[in-house]
Amino acid sequence: MLFYWFLTEQGFTASHFIGGAPFFLVASALSTYIVLLDILEPKAQQDERLSHLTREILHEINLPIATIEANLTLLAKSNTSPKEQKRTDRIKAALVRLRRLYAELAYSIKKEILPVEKERFDLKTVLEERVAVQRELGRNPFVLTLESCMVEVDKIGLEQVIDNIVENAMKYSPSEEIIELNLRENRLTIRDHGTGMDANQILHIYERYYQGDGSQQGEGIGLTLVKRYCDESDIGIKIYSEPNNGTEVMLSFDAVVR
Repeated sequence: MLFYWFLTEQGFTASHFIGGAPFFLVASALSTYIVLLDILEPKAQQDERLSHLTREILHEINLPIATIEANLTLLAKSNTSPKEQKRTDRIKAALVRLRRLYAELAYSIKKEILPVEKERFDLKTVLEERVAVQRELGRNPFVLTLESCMVEVDKIGLEQVIDNIVENAMKYSPSEEIIELNLRENRLTIRDHGTGMDANQILHIYERYYQGDGSQQGEGIGLTLVKRYCDESDIGIKIYSEPNNGTEVMLSFDAVVR
């Protein structure tokens, strides 16, 4: 109102005001665009430099890991004594953990810099693929009862979630015990028949670096990442467990079924 009064005092009429309104709106929008461009362009350039630096760092980290892996394969072939074999096995186990940490680090960094790309896919197919990878280790037997379930989420992140849960099930189960995967009515349950957890352990299970069984090797960050992914992706997660009676992890995909 004050602006309108000022214009009328300067000889502008209502018709002038109405006629000039589009001009003022365009000028205001253009000014706003220039200001925002000035603010956002450096931010975009900064993000691009950070993204480039991240790719370079991850590449540099991956190179020595690949070198260690290649030389370890050659070393394993030349080892003959049980003592040497145990040393090689320890290095191999450490390398597996390093690979897993690298994959989780790379995924977490990229997710912070780049927008998450959601894909529509059949969860059944992904489960079959991830279990096939674990079966190659020749450890636990698996029983799969899977229905088709079309979901739309970050596929790479979900694959890591499944790997983490299945690897935990294997880690805390005797090698002869069955790992069961059941996918029905948008619910996935992954059950093992291993050591299980008591109520106190379940309370702390999502805490970073927490490990319920101190005798087992591990990074203690897997379920922290699992919980974060599920919360960000609208996937429900519940864990049921009893000491010496195994653990069951249930994921609900109701909110992401497409």
